[in-house]
Amino acid sequence: MQNLTRIARLSDVLYRGTSVLLPLLPLLVLGYGLWGLRDPGWLNGAFPELPTATRLTAAKSVGVLAIGALALGPICAALWQMRGLFARYRRGEILTAACAGHIRRSGVALVVLAGMQVLIRPLQILALTADNPPGEKMLAISLSGEMLWLALAGGLLVVIGWVMAEAALAAEENAGFV
Repeated sequence: MQNLTRIARLSDVLYRGTSVLLPLLPLLVLGYGLWGLRDPGWLNGAFPELPTATRLTAAKSVGVLAIGALALGPICAALWQMRGLFARYRRGEILTAACAGHIRRSGVALVVLAGMQVLIRPLQILALTADNPPGEKMLAISLSGEMLWLALAGGLLVVIGWVMAEAALAAEENAGFV
């Protein structure tokens, strides 16, 4: 392959980046949780649709962050798979079933993340307004363009992973004929 050196170099950078992000993201969420204990007012900016009767407390701030932290599962799973893929690419392993598996599993994690986003925000709003007086409680379900793009990108990666697995199998069969 002509671009193997370029692929390996970029993959090395991306491998290092995902290696830093994997432990950093949970630490950032923890940091936001500690900050949210001190200043629950950030919730007004994050949830502008909240009724004015909504009391913002440190406990609600931490609860909202805990619900949002559920998204860390598929995010970290996707990063883990990407990191594994970049590790293989930087070693020069390009067209293999293992690489195809990393791509497919990254896509699955992104599709799961998109689905979780549909549920997380309504749960957060429900947690914030649960103690509001009657008529001031809220449950809002929405789909955003970002969620749809994330689902489509994840689906694309799943299909690319399947196609790459077929290509790797064909390459392996062709190598056996030589």
